[in-house]
Amino acid sequence: MKNILIVLVGLLAVASCNNSTGVKYRTPDYYLEKAVAIKGEPLPTEYISEDSYVCHYTPDGFIGEMKHQNGKLVHLADLQNGEIKTSACTRGRGPGEILLIADSDLKGNDLYLLDPVADKIMKVGKVNDTLICEDIVNLSLKQPKFFVNMEAISESMFAMFVSSRDYLGSIMLIDRNSNLVDSLAYFPLEDEGLNHSAYRYNVQLELSPSNRYLFVSCGQFDCVSKYEIKENKIIPQKKIYLSEPKYEIKNGKPVRNEDYMLFNNRIYAGDKYLYVTVDPETVKDYKARHKKAEEEGRGDKEWAHPGNDTYILVFDYDLNLVKSFRSDCDIINLAVTTDPEVVYATDLRENRLVKYTLRGL
Repeated sequence: MKNILIVLVGLLAVASCNNSTGVKYRTPDYYLEKAVAIKGEPLPTEYISEDSYVCHYTPDGFIGEMKHQNGKLVHLADLQNGEIKTSACTRGRGPGEILLIADSDLKGNDLYLLDPVADKIMKVGKVNDTLICEDIVNLSLKQPKFFVNMEAISESMFAMFVSSRDYLGSIMLIDRNSNLVDSLAYFPLEDEGLNHSAYRYNVQLELSPSNRYLFVSCGQFDCVSKYEIKENKIIPQKKIYLSEPKYEIKNGKPVRNEDYMLFNNRIYAGDKYLYVTVDPETVKDYKARHKKAEEEGRGDKEWAHPGNDTYILVFDYDLNLVKSFRSDCDIINLAVTTDPEVVYATDLRENRLVKYTLRGL
């Protein structure tokens, strides 16, 4: 199962500044005004539902948390007709069971699942035509923690974003025995004296296919940081912003100004480029939309998405903008292939899968 597309969910971000030369900010127009309009090609939607938070694409079909049926949470679905081929993984606390799929990563033939409630990482492997689930890591760090995101560097090494209410978020390398290999405190803003604990749920990790670079994004201030993973060490490389963060300090925490343009970013790494999906809106509009969604009792995904057409920004691995596109969907997940011009998206508005061709890359 090579030529893999990875789709992950989260609340994310990206931008433009080099730490070695000082912080430089772009205006939102720099990223959006020259965007090329693209039209998607809908694919079978039999297996896509409003619960499709985690979905990956492979040549054998789509695999991930899709419709909850037959008591199983993970399914492999046919690419052509959308029928479920095989299913695995029941909900529970026992071996091979899972309580919450908070994040996942597809490496080779194996799907890795993060369960922060049961504090474990599971592996779902495909044997012949059957999916097999097994627990492989017991996340037993001593201090209070909450595991938010995960990237599988190998079967024995994982990059994690770990946080809690009591201490700052950290990027960690953890081995299969739950030993802490390396750790680095994460600060999305330049002022490291600020209390950044509020960012713990708006952070996403994305590992390059070569496993050399780790990208970490913060959705609250539209920044993305690039790190190198070398000899089991996390080495900072660069940080960029889509626009200048506008905030004031209240009770030691940065609070965004209401006119700040929030991009609600999510990032995905391909063989050659970093793909960033953005849904631009002001903080004022963002707050009003969330308040209305709560009053109407709508679900998490509707609460978290503006419902507008999503932009796809393409960056090189030095975080320079290559090209921008405007889709005709409200994208909740994106997947990239070994062909840099082909991506697949999950459209929240229509609960369907859509294929896009990004010409000119």
